[in-house]
Amino acid sequence: MTALQSTLMPVPEPVLSVDLQGVTLSVVVETINAREEPNGSLADDLRATFDGLAQQTVAPDEVIIVIDDLVDPAAADELRHRYPYAKLTTSGRSNYFAAKNAGAEAASGEIVAMLDSDCVPAADWIEMLLARFSPGVDGVAGRSRYPTGSLLARTFSVPDLGYVVERNDGTASIMNLSNVAFRRDVLLQHPLDSRIRRHGGGYFLLHQLRAAGARIVYEARARVWHGFPGGVGIITKHFIRGHDGVGIFRLDHHCILRGTRVFRRFGAIALVGITGRRIVLDWLLLTRQYRQIGIPAFSVPYWCAITVGTRLIELVGGLVAIAAPGHNTGTAEP
Repeated sequence: MTALQSTLMPVPEPVLSVDLQGVTLSVVVETINAREEPNGSLADDLRATFDGLAQQTVAPDEVIIVIDDLVDPAAADELRHRYPYAKLTTSGRSNYFAAKNAGAEAASGEIVAMLDSDCVPAADWIEMLLARFSPGVDGVAGRSRYPTGSLLARTFSVPDLGYVVERNDGTASIMNLSNVAFRRDVLLQHPLDSRIRRHGGGYFLLHQLRAAGARIVYEARARVWHGFPGGVGIITKHFIRGHDGVGIFRLDHHCILRGTRVFRRFGAIALVGITGRRIVLDWLLLTRQYRQIGIPAFSVPYWCAITVGTRLIELVGGLVAIAAPGHNTGTAEP
């Protein structure tokens, strides 16, 4: 049992039929995150997530668990037994973004909320997401943080999850796929690119949606606590982010992302410049939006230093991807 799981007591199963002004909502839970750092059976590792869903002030109309061929039949049977109210669906690939797509395709709700299998939502998470779906809103990004049990977790909550803020026009700056909801028809028209191996798919999708005229807003009250991967996991995460980022530039055939043309022309040199620009933008965000991020003004220099470290790790990952293109994201088949 994880530390997150041990803080939650068993609660009754949710009633999965709530109508909020006629809007129906499906929650999609992938299983890849839980399987990456198992602490017990897959059903046990999903307990904290499902306990959080069971305590919602507005219950979802359905919960979908996405499995793939790496989940053995015994584990799938235990999931059906432990969470009989959930609908199991299968992803054709063991890929994080393919799992999200499969969940959206299997959903029957007009709104599809995405929650990772190592996350615990606040009791009013669904209520807060639904409250922002006014006419013209195509998606709502929530606020995610690591648990506050250690300085390391509090520190990396900011560069890993905390740069989602509300821009001047009311839209979300970025989004985390562990805490976001979309109108289902929008997501089906613009699925996540499953050629991306692990990181950056949400960033890429957000820019694709913006280019298509979609409006994604930010709701800070829609809170989720994300499982903390530990110090080594943080380094690995940012290295893979940088590695996958190179692949995304190679997949961005319509040059939706700002750095794509520069990268394709100058390669590794461009990547250094892009990293420098990102560091400056991080500093500006921390300086201007520290209240939204939830950090005190006097601590901004501390997080500015942290973001330099994480961006440099990403740069190393990107340079490795350039040096070994045969192993890079974006060369894989869809």
